[in-house]
Amino acid sequence: MAEVAAAQDPVCLSEREVTSLVTYALPVVMEGAIRTCGPQLSPQGYLAVQGPSLVQRYAARKSAAWPEAKAALIKLGGNDDKMKDIVANLSDEALQPFAEGIVSAMVMKGIKPGQCKAIERGARLLSPLPPENTAELVTFILVLADKPKVRGAVGATKKSNLPICPAA
Repeated sequence: MAEVAAAQDPVCLSEREVTSLVTYALPVVMEGAIRTCGPQLSPQGYLAVQGPSLVQRYAARKSAAWPEAKAALIKLGGNDDKMKDIVANLSDEALQPFAEGIVSAMVMKGIKPGQCKAIERGARLLSPLPPENTAELVTFILVLADKPKVRGAVGATKKSNLPICPAA
């Protein structure tokens, strides 16, 4: 009976898995932000001048984060076991560009021109942190943002876009 209940529970990611995904995605996210916001920002601004070196710093941790990030991506793949098996058996060389392309498209689609100055400020504020601390801070913020939000007097809640497991 417990197996049936577990199979019906929605998949969630541990904070460690989220941190691995964030670590892996940070360079792609930053590149997407630089590309998307470049026309909106000063050519002498932080992202234009320091952004590429920040991307390189974040990229240095990508390879180490990949195995756990890949497992988290597979875990998020839904209930289709056949599709999960296909993805799990893809080579890293095939799967990584696909995953990065999805992240890049999401970033570029999600950024509105009015957000670019705030994104540049956030990148500048985070830049002194070591990449591992940046990834953990982003995870911390995602966990806080993941808490259900009560809407209106009826107590309806907003569902999370990233299913993060409750802390143990």
